[in-house]
Amino acid sequence: MNRKPLIMGISISALLILIISGLVLFKGWQSKQAHVDQRFPLQRLSYCSSDQVTPCVVSFSVDSNGKMLVNLLTTGAFYPDFYLKIKQGEEQHIYSCQKIDKFATSVYCTGAALPLGQILQFAIFSLKENVLLAEGNFAIIGLALGTPEIGSIPTLGTPLTLSPTEGLVLQTPTSGPITPTLTLTPSYPNYP
Repeated sequence: MNRKPLIMGISISALLILIISGLVLFKGWQSKQAHVDQRFPLQRLSYCSSDQVTPCVVSFSVDSNGKMLVNLLTTGAFYPDFYLKIKQGEEQHIYSCQKIDKFATSVYCTGAALPLGQILQFAIFSLKENVLLAEGNFAIIGLALGTPEIGSIPTLGTPLTLSPTEGLVLQTPTSGPITPTLTLTPSYPNYP
């Protein structure tokens, strides 16, 4: 009996079985991996500009409780819910983020007040999968502060006097509203 064709047939059959089982294993491994449409590409996070890709930082402000608000711009309803992590040296600060409404592109994040001028590391993570969506290093260059409420504004013509004892400006109340009077005097330039 001729063994060469038999050995050659068994070898080719074994090689085909290995290739097919390898392809099946590879397909199974590949299906477990995330596809391009399942992940968000990592974006660079920085201040917003006229040609900026979102997400980006619009502004920083301080609320009435002394917490810092970070105002961000995103792509809107299709952008996942997220939280913001700001790293200051070895400390990490977590900021909870809320969309203004379901379809809004504006998001604000609330957390600890941080100092101006230091380079900080900003990172946005999705809430659902805790996946890093965007990151960047930059400094907080300014904080918008709320203006204090003024109880009453003095009426027109209220005289102000200085208190010699405390150096404060005191207001002398007047009775009733004051109506200004307008007097016109004709003027003729270069007329003798």
